[in-house]
Amino acid sequence: MKYENAGDVLPAHLLEEIKKYAAGKLLYVPLEKERKAWGELSGYRHMLVKRNQLIVNMFLHGVEVEQLSAKFHLSEETIKKIVYSRKNKFQLTYSPTLKSASEYSEAGLLEEWIHTYLLFHRRNEIFSDGLRLCYRYYIGPIMMPLSLFQRSSGPEYDMKWKVHPEVFEHRVSEWLNKIVQTEDTPPLLINYEHNKFEINSDNPLYEALVRSRVAEYPVIIWITAKECHDAFLNTYGMYV
Repeated sequence: MKYENAGDVLPAHLLEEIKKYAAGKLLYVPLEKERKAWGELSGYRHMLVKRNQLIVNMFLHGVEVEQLSAKFHLSEETIKKIVYSRKNKFQLTYSPTLKSASEYSEAGLLEEWIHTYLLFHRRNEIFSDGLRLCYRYYIGPIMMPLSLFQRSSGPEYDMKWKVHPEVFEHRVSEWLNKIVQTEDTPPLLINYEHNKFEINSDNPLYEALVRSRVAEYPVIIWITAKECHDAFLNTYGMYV
């Protein structure tokens, strides 16, 4: 890199100001495109935004400060600063709907929407904790044909997860009512692995959509392995 004499390239008044702070020192002036906010290059800043969003969501759903402190390995004072911060008014609100999921996705917080949905509307903490064990790829919400998927739970004998017929039909009926009333329903949560799809959440919603003759519906795809992620994009990239 070529060094220049500051006296040759800077206006006199600016040079006098710089001398007050760095006379005799070598300074590097970054290009405009090189200027990054703290933490942006490492992704650490966005990681904190994601973590704090989930903490706020959990707090608003009744999780106590003490519980949040233990779960996220932070002091109670740190948790209080996060959940009571005035900046929270700029954070996203959550609802179990496609609109909310799309807003979170656009903000780079889709994973936080998924965990909030699983914890407080599916009541499936085990599933949520399992997703957090390693890095996952999350894609969506995207419109995909329902014909690509099949239920993984229900009353049939060959289902991976068996559900009592009356319980299953009751849940399907609830979703059918929401569909008829054109409510904003949540996207389906689907795992893709080795060229196979598995509906992980809301199988009764899927059944209600099929019975309502819905051809396409928003889904969130989660993938564990990079090779499966690449395979998904190669085969189904037209939907992304």
